[in-house]
Amino acid sequence: MLLDPADLLPVHCPDGDDHGDLRSWRDVELPGLGRSAEIYAWLPPGYQERPEERYPVLYLHDGHNLFLRSRTFEGASWDVGRAMTDLAADGIRGIVVGIPCHPEQRSEEYTQYPHPERGGGRATDYATFLVEHLKPAVDAALPTLPGPEHTVVAGSSLGGVISAYLWLEHQDVFGGAGLFSPAFWWPGEQALTDLEQALATGRLRGRVHLDAGGHEQPDQPDIERAYVEDAERLLRALRGAQVPVRYVYDSTAYHFETAWADRFPAAAAWLLQGYAASPPFFADPAHQGDG
Repeated sequence: MLLDPADLLPVHCPDGDDHGDLRSWRDVELPGLGRSAEIYAWLPPGYQERPEERYPVLYLHDGHNLFLRSRTFEGASWDVGRAMTDLAADGIRGIVVGIPCHPEQRSEEYTQYPHPERGGGRATDYATFLVEHLKPAVDAALPTLPGPEHTVVAGSSLGGVISAYLWLEHQDVFGGAGLFSPAFWWPGEQALTDLEQALATGRLRGRVHLDAGGHEQPDQPDIERAYVEDAERLLRALRGAQVPVRYVYDSTAYHFETAWADRFPAAAAWLLQGYAASPPFFADPAHQGDG
């Protein structure tokens, strides 16, 4: 897979919002997935004036929902461009790569185990595409910091499921994961068990943002309850393994882009930089006992 920097073209923003330096590669063939897509790349302010600077990369699923309201499924976006512009002003600079989902088979590519009634189960194909084809092509085309400590994968709902799977199976590639309202009820018990077992062995490292809302699926109480219970079950396993984790529960939040847009800025800041924050001065042994 080859992504030519010369083919990375500006994206017109018809909604009038300022999304920063948003570009895309058009009609890219996705090896192993049998489809093509537009691959988005958001570049930090001053990108052109700083040719020597290299950046961490945040890979986000459901690419059409990230930036432009006019391209989303439901008319609301994550407003990622505005959030990343604000973070850059605070010194947290990174590149965002957005990968649109399959227009008809999203659940196939985003789940490792099929739901007995709804299907799925092609996560391995999607992971192979991302790890063996897309990421090397992005690293060759853009000034990235390619190591896992600088590479984060994130998404919502089934996008959270596939992000957890990628972090689990490809620790050498992804050092962090953002799991927004992960829908573990779809792939089922085994998806959570896989994570718990790997965490229990101590082989998973990195950092994880995890969240859930109190109104994820009001019309299906069992599924709504599962969002929170499964997230907090994973939280216990992450804490037990001493993996750095940031957990947010918003009792008022629905399963929708506006909720994830609200939670994204702080999550991105923590995933890209905050996890490595220095301890407060009073944690320094030299200051202990100062009162």
